[in-house]
Amino acid sequence: MDKLQRSYKLLGYAGLSAFIALALAVAVKLPLLGLPATQVFLYYSVAILCFLSGSLWAQTLNSEASSPAHLYLSNALTLLGVACLLLNSRSSALVILACAFIYLYYREWHSSNPSRLGKSYQAMRFKLTTVVVLSHLVVLGYQ
Repeated sequence: MDKLQRSYKLLGYAGLSAFIALALAVAVKLPLLGLPATQVFLYYSVAILCFLSGSLWAQTLNSEASSPAHLYLSNALTLLGVACLLLNSRSSALVILACAFIYLYYREWHSSNPSRLGKSYQAMRFKLTTVVVLSHLVVLGYQ
């Protein structure tokens, strides 16, 4: 395993562990930093969605075959995430964010320019996305 692969796996699973820990905090009703754990989970979810949306920029700018639509999609997903923080319904925000993660994964891997990192990265992203979506469902069930 090369250095880049070790690094993206370490960072990916570290980020995933925060989703899991925050979902557990919601399940046991543990306040975090004086805030309800569901609110902290939503903030973290939006931050990660924005980060991953930015990856569409890199894919688009590094490909001759990509369309500018990915740039607009990236911005739209970021704005959608921010809008979720403004919703009065945390349940709606959780469902929208889970769907956004699924859609982002779908767009990344069904585009004309999948990641140059190959099958290993794609498999990891699938696992991460699955657990992220499941953590949203756990929070939805306990909040």
